[in-house]
Amino acid sequence: MNHKEKRPLTSSSRTPNDEQPVVLQPVLPKLADSKSSHRFRFVKPNRNQLNMLAVLMVLGLAVAFWFFVPKDWLTPDENFFTTGTEVNQNSRTSQSDRQVVTPFKDAQLERARDAAQGIIDEFTEYQDILEKNQYGTPEHLKRYSAILDRANNGDLLFGEREFDQATNEYTLALQEVEKLLEDMNTEFVHWFEQGESALENRDYDTASDALARAQAIEPLNLDVQALSERVQLLPEVNELIRESERAILKSEWTQALKYLNQVAELDPLTLGIAERRAEVLEQITVQDLNDALTSGHEQLGEENYDVAEQIFKEILADYPENTAAQTGLQQVERARLAAQIENFRLSGLAKEAELDTRGALKVYDEALKIDSSLQFAIEGRQRVFEIISVISAMNTALQDPHALSSDETYNAAKETLATAKSHRGHSSEFDKLLNNFSNLVSYAGQQLPVVLTSDNATEVTLTTRQHIGLFQRHELSLRPGRYTLHGSRDGWVDIRKTFIVQQDMAPVAIVCEEKI
Repeated sequence: MNHKEKRPLTSSSRTPNDEQPVVLQPVLPKLADSKSSHRFRFVKPNRNQLNMLAVLMVLGLAVAFWFFVPKDWLTPDENFFTTGTEVNQNSRTSQSDRQVVTPFKDAQLERARDAAQGIIDEFTEYQDILEKNQYGTPEHLKRYSAILDRANNGDLLFGEREFDQATNEYTLALQEVEKLLEDMNTEFVHWFEQGESALENRDYDTASDALARAQAIEPLNLDVQALSERVQLLPEVNELIRESERAILKSEWTQALKYLNQVAELDPLTLGIAERRAEVLEQITVQDLNDALTSGHEQLGEENYDVAEQIFKEILADYPENTAAQTGLQQVERARLAAQIENFRLSGLAKEAELDTRGALKVYDEALKIDSSLQFAIEGRQRVFEIISVISAMNTALQDPHALSSDETYNAAKETLATAKSHRGHSSEFDKLLNNFSNLVSYAGQQLPVVLTSDNATEVTLTTRQHIGLFQRHELSLRPGRYTLHGSRDGWVDIRKTFIVQQDMAPVAIVCEEKI
């Protein structure tokens, strides 16, 4: 579309066939207190527009009548057409003046709106800071009210499409609110620092006044509230410090410390309180420390280790660097450890006496965890393992006494007996077991007469001893226990026979009885 084709859309540019004329009108911007809407909206035609439409329709019918009715029906009247044309043009001109659309100004409005909106957004952020935090004294709020009036005036100017002046008002309002916040912050810092300094000097009146001024500017500031709470304690703090100074003059160190401790409980941040307490503590060291150390050593001598430990720890709580209390605590630990080790020794022996070998080993192992060089625990473990081995061997032999017929088993039993006798008196249970085992070994060492009978055709061998050969009757001496005879004969099935050698036993027959 070229420049000639671009023109505002009004009712005069529409055709008579349109059902309704549409008028596009600009909407006031948000900054001018309007509500959000579309840029253009449909406007219902008014009575003048309907009248204009009727005139156009009449003119259209007249033109049609002119073209289609025979010329001789009409008497030309130039004044009529001239008059009608002038009326039509005047009507169009009047309607156009009433309903003109201004797209350039509307675009200018949008640009102004965008430019102002950025300023207003920034202004709103400062406004939120001020109002949410309730910043400002009455004087500050008076300045703030004037700033808001300026911003509202910008809205009025914007509504009147005085865009440059409106933007200027918004800009000045933003600058003024920034300056207001800067001034408030400067004042706040001044009064806060003055109040903090006065508090450190324990100047109640100055601190109260300065912090009240700071709180008037920032009533929700937690730091101001915290300092104000401390200031309220100043009268009591000052009185306690004066009382402690009077007690110091009388050398009543314990009482002076009591007052200073109360100050520390009320306000531990009181300037110099730690140094004052340290000075008083140094003075009462001689008075209290020797009594406490003496009491601790008395409890240690009476083997009241827990009480002695508590005394020394209490001393160290007040005097962490006190070497006498540190030494006393070390002595308690050594004495307690020695007592614990002795308890391990006695407990291990008691477990051994009960033949609770597992329990004894556990006790000795616990002792060696404390000190791997403890001789009683080392020897106790060796003794327990030896006793375990001896008891196991004796019980095995007693459970199968006939196995001692073997020379190898018998000799091992004699060695076990010698080792077991070295532990005689270990416990009543051990000695009882040792006696039973000793009797068994003594019995197994005897030689008992044994008579063997056969058919003089079976070749007989005593498997654990020797080859005997053919016989009908054979006598020999054997130690008590289990033996096996082996008989063989050509053409006959071999035979094996186990028998037990014991006193007054009957003859033992060995004959191959089954042919192959």
